[in-house]
Amino acid sequence: MKAPTMTDVAQLAGVSHATVSRVVNGRAGVNSETEALVRKAMADLQYLAPPTENRPGKSARRSKSDAIRHIALLTFDRALTEHSTFVASIYEGARRAASEQGIAVSLLSLDDIDTVPDWIHPDNIDGLLLHGLRSRAYLARTADKIPSLWLTTHEDRGVNAVLPGNRQVGKLAAEWLLERGHERVTTLSIDPGNASYEVRTESFQDSVRQQGARFVSCRLTASEHTREAHPEARMQFLVRKWKTKEKSERPTGIFSPSDYMTALAYAAFRRESVRPGKDLEIVSCDNEEAYLTGLFPRPTTIDLGTEERGRMAFELLLARIRDPGLDRRAALILEPELVLSPDLS
Repeated sequence: MKAPTMTDVAQLAGVSHATVSRVVNGRAGVNSETEALVRKAMADLQYLAPPTENRPGKSARRSKSDAIRHIALLTFDRALTEHSTFVASIYEGARRAASEQGIAVSLLSLDDIDTVPDWIHPDNIDGLLLHGLRSRAYLARTADKIPSLWLTTHEDRGVNAVLPGNRQVGKLAAEWLLERGHERVTTLSIDPGNASYEVRTESFQDSVRQQGARFVSCRLTASEHTREAHPEARMQFLVRKWKTKEKSERPTGIFSPSDYMTALAYAAFRRESVRPGKDLEIVSCDNEEAYLTGLFPRPTTIDLGTEERGRMAFELLLARIRDPGLDRRAALILEPELVLSPDLS
């Protein structure tokens, strides 16, 4: 009787020959349900894969441990445009961790295109690190084919996520400003579509109120966001709202959920003859040197450990690739830390 072949397994499982080959050789790109079908077909046919050294093709020269060759960090929703140093630090952490195991990591921005390039395919990419706000349809389809892990808080549920401890960020900012003696505080945010910023500001408000302090709302309406389309214009409009409040009502402690917005706020306040560090105090987040350089006095900010976050994200994704049965909702929380302004005496 003829021994069963990979082709026989593929026909019984209802998948391609390439899919069976990936399962047999321990390669990425096969979801857990499909892998189960393939392994059941192998058992039903009593198919035994030949020894690695006898298998044809490139996979015959790779052991299971080095079959993972290439990870891609995909950024979208202006992530690389607005937060280049933040993303670069995450990338560096992932790249260093990957190089220790002989795995390449590439960085790609998808801001200006509506489809994933053809080369981002299970045959070329073994895993994806995703940095953005939402999973557009083409990204969702790609993530279904290739093991993936989110690096940001985003609108989808039930998928991998590496979270920067956004609720802790808001709590830490509130505690800092209240310890500094500010009796009236607020948030300045010009990006309501960013889930990370929303979580940070909501946590800040909750923490302020839980400690019995006063939170003074200072937000743009939906129509104002639409009318003031440019980020600088939105921030200037928001600062003017702050300034028009009665002096007895005006917040002196401000939480900005990103250094990018803090840089915009410093410029907007100075145009209104308001002096950050004198008339008010800002605590920021992300510790992005590109935005903090040149701000005086330099604000206290919150560091999210981006390089370590990249390393840990890579390690979690690697575990997911090697064991597709792992919980897809696995999350990694990093503890944020205050980086005090060097201008504080």
